[in-house]
Amino acid sequence: VGVGRGYCNTRMLQRAAAAAAPKRWWLANSGSAPLLAPAYAAHQRSVPRLPIPPLGETLERYLRAAQPLQTLEEHSATRAAVAQFFDTDGPGLQRLLEEADAALPHDSSYLESLWYRLAYLGPRSPVPIHANPCFTLAPPSRHTPPLERAAGLLAKAAQWAHALRTGTLTAPTAKGGSPLCMALLPAVLGTARIPRQGCDVLHSASAPDAAAVCRRGEWYSVPLFDATGAPLPPATLLDSLKQLPPAAAHAPAVGALTAWRRDEWAEARAALSSSPQNESSLKAIDEALLVLSLDDSAPASPTELARASLCGDATARWYDKLQLLVFADGQAAINFEHAPQDGAQVVSLASHLAEAGEHEAGEHEAGGGRAAARSFR
Repeated sequence: VGVGRGYCNTRMLQRAAAAAAPKRWWLANSGSAPLLAPAYAAHQRSVPRLPIPPLGETLERYLRAAQPLQTLEEHSATRAAVAQFFDTDGPGLQRLLEEADAALPHDSSYLESLWYRLAYLGPRSPVPIHANPCFTLAPPSRHTPPLERAAGLLAKAAQWAHALRTGTLTAPTAKGGSPLCMALLPAVLGTARIPRQGCDVLHSASAPDAAAVCRRGEWYSVPLFDATGAPLPPATLLDSLKQLPPAAAHAPAVGALTAWRRDEWAEARAALSSSPQNESSLKAIDEALLVLSLDDSAPASPTELARASLCGDATARWYDKLQLLVFADGQAAINFEHAPQDGAQVVSLASHLAEAGEHEAGEHEAGGGRAAARSFR
């Protein structure tokens, strides 16, 4: 609906109604869907669905929102257009939207495809700043060396993922006890945004079991779970991180490409993927549980930490996934690709990470850690 000119774009609204396809967006467009453990089925059924307001209420809300942005003449024209829409195309489109929404699963809604396509995956701007948020994590009560801090955070992330997979993570509720939807939680970890011309796609690994670690432009896979699927202890992960070799003098800064405009990054990724070695390394990053960036900088103030966490050294980042950032002085943060989840879901993970004990990495015998190089050329 055009605010300034005062007209209703019926074609836009028809596309919006058609976007609520009878199949869940993840299944229809990504080929892989992160699913909740069966233990949460009853909780999900108790979550109320997002309602579709009556057409008249929607149009009144629109007029209230438009009024401060318009002159009296413009607003009068908009009111006339809205009235015409209410008497002509509006009721039919409202009915189409309601029918499409009714065909969707209980934990989906008509907004889902609009969220993915129009709000995040469709825009061609770089994702740093424009889309990716960040959280800075409170420091532990004692100074913790960066590799020890990283090992503790990786262990906590693996524990959170394991609890979600096994149905032992506490189901979230609002302050009054009302159930909150968990449908997006499985996408917090193990999901990657893949650049494509025109509109990106999401890919969710079926059982991600490793972290993709970036150190001075070089990439490594570090296992986070043992052979039984149990999370590895912090000391084992610390041993793996200590095995990472010094980076080569001229490591290819592939991560910087994820900060590029999306169509340009899609073209560059296609060229990279022509090499089997590169394709294998890209797949290892895409299907990792998360990215760990070991950053050589040491932000000297909260402002510098926030800036480095939001849009720091792109050669040491992978903006297409959730990434833990650990700096040279042990400070830490999260930067996450926004499309597969909202902030509330990442807060659940961040709250768990904040519980990382200051002596955690010393509570288990070290040994058994390993890391595999993921190189590009």
